[in-house]
Amino acid sequence: MSPKRDPVPRARTPWQWLRGLLLLGVLAAGVVAAGMKLWQDIDIQRLTRSVILADPLTVPPALAPAPAASSPRPYHAVLYYSHASARHFPDSTYYPTLLDRWEGLIAATGARVSRVSSAAQVDALDTEDVVVVPSAVCLGTSEIDALRDHADRGGGLLLTWAAGARDSVCNWRGWAAVTALTGSRDIREIEPRSGLYLTIPSDVALSPGFDPGTRVELRYESQLAAQAQGARIYWSDWALNVAPVAGANPFNAAVLAEVTDAGGRIVWFGFRLAQGARPEDEQRLEALAANGVRWAAGVPTAEILPWPNGARAGLLIAQDVESGFPNAAALAALVRRKAVPVTYFVVSRLALDYPELAESLSTVGEVGSQTSDHTVLSGLSLGDQRARLSRTWAEVRGWTGDSAFGLHPPEERFDANTLRAWRDVGGSYMVAVNESRTGSPEVFETRSGEIVLLPRIIKDDYNVFIQDGALRSRRLLEAYLEGLTKVRSLGGLAVVSLRSQVGGDPGRVKVIGEVIDSARAAGDWWIASGRDIASWWSARRSSSLRFLETVGDDIAVEVTAPANAPLSDAWIHVLLPRNSAALVPYVERRAVAYAETPLGLRVALPDVAPGERVVVMLVERPGTTATGT
Repeated sequence: MSPKRDPVPRARTPWQWLRGLLLLGVLAAGVVAAGMKLWQDIDIQRLTRSVILADPLTVPPALAPAPAASSPRPYHAVLYYSHASARHFPDSTYYPTLLDRWEGLIAATGARVSRVSSAAQVDALDTEDVVVVPSAVCLGTSEIDALRDHADRGGGLLLTWAAGARDSVCNWRGWAAVTALTGSRDIREIEPRSGLYLTIPSDVALSPGFDPGTRVELRYESQLAAQAQGARIYWSDWALNVAPVAGANPFNAAVLAEVTDAGGRIVWFGFRLAQGARPEDEQRLEALAANGVRWAAGVPTAEILPWPNGARAGLLIAQDVESGFPNAAALAALVRRKAVPVTYFVVSRLALDYPELAESLSTVGEVGSQTSDHTVLSGLSLGDQRARLSRTWAEVRGWTGDSAFGLHPPEERFDANTLRAWRDVGGSYMVAVNESRTGSPEVFETRSGEIVLLPRIIKDDYNVFIQDGALRSRRLLEAYLEGLTKVRSLGGLAVVSLRSQVGGDPGRVKVIGEVIDSARAAGDWWIASGRDIASWWSARRSSSLRFLETVGDDIAVEVTAPANAPLSDAWIHVLLPRNSAALVPYVERRAVAYAETPLGLRVALPDVAPGERVVVMLVERPGTTATGT
């Protein structure tokens, strides 16, 4: 089970806020000592268990991401049966059952599956075939050579776990065979851990169909890590940070996906099927396995990229206005100069005392709610929550003249009733921690419709100044930039959050300007309001893709917008077959913007009206030859 922890635990009462803020004004030693005193008497385990999503019964599971599309063209997959490995496992039924499971999984991807069990049979295979070798821990030298040669000739090869770590009579050989088969420089066994996770960033070979930063928990059963560089699916801690093998920093790859000089593809998993901690984790492992088979086989796959205009990551600038209301004008002035949107979450009953502030905030972005009186909602009845949220929604509308779409629940604690009640009164999204289940938005179903959760997975000003006891604004900037680096590597959403009475102080708010400048310098962030981010994510999830039948090697992908919303500024990423010819895209016979990637092509879509569809055609560029991708 995952630890019941919140990445940024908090417990805020008015008295604690007052103490924390007063402490910021005294000498450094006093601040640190008082900060320690503030937390030393709190039972952290009890506190974090009460924080939202710590109890898996408080919130229903999020809806699954929209699946990626794959070509329906049949292909041939060959399952390798190792007789020596079958004899190695104490349970005589384990290995045959495992291969039967793999056969069913592969067949479900559209493959025709056959089996072989010798080096000679592998040598006779066509390079169009993909060979799948699950948990073949005992392999002879001739078998290892034949499998690697198949990939070196341009074929597909998928291996799992300690393939060939023992010889043909199951004597220990070491990791040399695994490295020879995978191309990794070295392999290490992961040390026992209290929690074992892998994290899937966006835009890697096996990520289609997964939201950026999806975390999968596994039971510890002698998993392996590979030494690798570059973007990859990696072993992580529960907060999505890289967690390499102890004392061996480069050893953090949970999955490898490599291309040989001849265009062959090799996939390796450092784990076995049936090691997921929960049923939903096992489903994700199976989806990864299916992606691995398709990619190694060269089956074209397509998905809508996570962010508009092909941006790498999304950025939300958010401020809680719960005290020090006049300070909120400082951030409004800054973002007006920077020409970026900001999203405010106000304690609405207090906001009514500042009518002159409403226009200043609403003209630079969006105004949402932090409830009417900052009462924690989690645990209250549906009727009570609905009444409270209806009141704050009306107060925000009366204050600004516009509806409140976003809710930042006090203490970031909410439950299924909060989701439903906010949707009932007209809200469309919430901002809160999500126990780092994913680094990107989640969508929940309620009886009134879907609602989007924008997760905060990086530190905010409360964490830095109150919990960590920092004194200088520079430390807040460092925390934000560290968070942006992490989120950008995942391809997820960064929620940069501050409070009007803490980081929103006019003397500190300039930090946000430096965050904006850094994101713009990177050139691949989408900076948007909470409402726009939630609307985009909902439309992306509700859109669909499918491959159409074509003649020859042309590829056609049909994209359909959701029935109730347009799909605007979207790009798709098409992962191409092995040794594909150079292709160029057309939409409705018109040339469109595109970019070649190591995996295939990114293609810009025209805006698609609700319920409408467009077809992207990829056709061979005249005068080109096949590539080794």
